Amino acid sequence: MKHFKRTALASVINLALLGIPDAQAADSQALERRIHELESRLSKMDQLEARLEKLDKAELLAVKNETATVSPEVAKLKTKVNTLERKLEVQDEVTTGALKKLPIFDAGDNGFRITSADKKNQLRIGATIQTDYRNFLGDNPAAWIPVSSSSQGWLGSVGPDSIFLRQARIVLEGYILKDIYFKIMPDFAQTSNTANMLPDAYVDYAYATQASLLVGKFKPSIGLERLQGDANTAFLERAFPTNLAPNRDMGIQVHGGFGMPGYKAETAPGPIDNKNAFTYQVGITDGTGDSGNPYGNGAPTNTASSFANNKEFDARIFAQPFQHSGYDWLEGFGVGLSGSFSNPDHQTLQAQRTPLGQSQFIDYYQLKTGISGTITANGNSNRIYPQAYWYKGPFGVMGEYVASTQTLNASGTSKVNNITQTNTAAQAQVSYVITGEDNTFEGVKPIRNFDPFKGSWGALQLAARWSELNVDSDTFKMIDPTKSASKATAGTVGANWFLNKNALVRLDYEYVSFEGGAKTKTGSVANRPSEQVLSTRFQLAF
Repeated sequence: MKHFKRTALASVINLALLGIPDAQAADSQALERRIHELESRLSKMDQLEARLEKLDKAELLAVKNETATVSPEVAKLKTKVNTLERKLEVQDEVTTGALKKLPIFDAGDNGFRITSADKKNQLRIGATIQTDYRNFLGDNPAAWIPVSSSSQGWLGSVGPDSIFLRQARIVLEGYILKDIYFKIMPDFAQTSNTANMLPDAYVDYAYATQASLLVGKFKPSIGLERLQGDANTAFLERAFPTNLAPNRDMGIQVHGGFGMPGYKAETAPGPIDNKNAFTYQVGITDGTGDSGNPYGNGAPTNTASSFANNKEFDARIFAQPFQHSGYDWLEGFGVGLSGSFSNPDHQTLQAQRTPLGQSQFIDYYQLKTGISGTITANGNSNRIYPQAYWYKGPFGVMGEYVASTQTLNASGTSKVNNITQTNTAAQAQVSYVITGEDNTFEGVKPIRNFDPFKGSWGALQLAARWSELNVDSDTFKMIDPTKSASKATAGTVGANWFLNKNALVRLDYEYVSFEGGAKTKTGSVANRPSEQVLSTRFQLAF
């Protein structure tokens, strides 16, 4: 490096000298001095470079020496630090894995839910509480003197005005391994009848939406209003057609749903499917007969022998043909047909009662003069049950008709056995949500919850219903027409105030007129006095 610099310097000087005229060459001493100065400066630069090289080598050696002379204590500390860092990494991995396996807890207006981390298992905890006040207006039939004590009046009593617990249910439902659904629903308000303390208890294997298997105690798929949720009906109590349909029963059911072309069917566990465009249910149950017992609880009245070898077969098809059709005003239209067939062996007959007042107006134990024993259903029995609804925005309509046929027998007499009885019932109801919310088969969900300090009052629904039940005239060959009415017609109006999705206040007024069911002083058949009932309910369901 040093020689290269000097050679370069000499070359530069020679070139300079070549360009100097001869007249100036005489000043060679000055040039010599200049060359010596430059050489002196180059020498100093070489010395500086050498010193820098020594410093660099010294620093590298110091670093190596420092590394090589680390004390054992420092080495141990470094090892411990590395070990702790690895332990923390492992702990983080374990904690993260454990958190991924923890269940998900959720509490909201749909109840309390516990869902597994993989979302294949879920338990929902809900409840329904209904507290009613029933007030009889006008001439309270309960004040009438029984027929057995007077030549005027009717047998039996209703009322009195009362406050009572209509429902107190705990709902446990969910699914296991994604496809196995279940529901257990005890009712603590019906402690007087142990058969009613567990209205629902079933398992539904919904592996395929088109064909699911339901087993246990559930609502047989017959009546439309019966299949509607207890918390979602437009009135406090269901209409007369429900009296001629089964309530709940033990059985097995195959059911399924299909979507419109191009749309996937939705899973709908349980005895009712109103999600899909086309649904069906086919089942076999023990058979409970027409459900006319108090409050429509549907306690089985059969003895073990009455249905040991004769089950009830029921089937239902229902279609919502305008789903996703583009005809918005017909999207909520549904129509269906259901029916049942059975051959009971001396099945006990249940009394018939009015919807809201629950007063008895048909009594199969009050026999006609000359008839003895107990009347039962013995032989072929069947039902036919057309039904439909239509919901559009705040407007809703529902209608259904039922013809229930059974063969009546009376033990102790052979004169009027094998009477074919066909009772019929029908209803038509209309409802409107005046606050503008959607009216649906699943009830009403307020847009704004009740909060008067913020100017929000919930949702208000008004409803009106006509309902009628006709008893086959041949029935009165066996029972006393002065103690059982041959026809009951009910007109009901109601208002439902939805404080929020879960809390509801209802108010219903019902007027029921009768044909028959009483007698004059001369003993001829007279019409039982009309019944007027005003009833309220506070309901909490989640």
